[in-house]
Amino acid sequence: MDVQLVESLEQRGVTEFTELEQVCIPKLKSGHDLLCIAEKGSGKTMTIVIGVLQQLKKPEGDNPRAVIVVPDTEGALEMKESFQQLGRYANLRVNTACDNEKISDQKDRIYMGSDVVIGTQKRLTEVYALYALNLSSVRIFAIDDAEEVIKSSNISQMIRLSNGPAKTQRVVFASRMTEWIERIADETMTVQEIIEFDGEEEE
Repeated sequence: MDVQLVESLEQRGVTEFTELEQVCIPKLKSGHDLLCIAEKGSGKTMTIVIGVLQQLKKPEGDNPRAVIVVPDTEGALEMKESFQQLGRYANLRVNTACDNEKISDQKDRIYMGSDVVIGTQKRLTEVYALYALNLSSVRIFAIDDAEEVIKSSNISQMIRLSNGPAKTQRVVFASRMTEWIERIADETMTVQEIIEFDGEEEE
């Protein structure tokens, strides 16, 4: 792990990783597709943030290289804050696509240059339809709290959005396995690895 990232984690008081983080962070860094089932508080969100920071490292180009789907606006803003706290050294351009702002404002920011875009499935699909979300450079497509995302999503649109990037790593984190999560994994992941954790830890 990069020295600067380790220092950022220590400044935030993170000196030990959860079991999930220990297992999944190296797998994300390797670029493998991953489906992880674990209880809330086990470190899923932190794992996504660290995995993206390790792969992207610095700003590059105009099109996003990571797209992360979350259940709601609160989740998007919290994850953006985690990127800003842990990845201050990297200066990645992190933008959100959710219903707390006018879509025109979000569309313009994303289009003008993004490394990471975090948003709800509905708003990401809307921005994509406006030709402001170019998926051609995406290296990581992640869904956090997938069972919650799917509750308020059109499953077909979710699969279409996930399949937009031709060659990318797909990561799905959920608290429980459902038939819809299995369908997303089956239809979007090339080499699917499923990891399940028991128990609950603080995130």
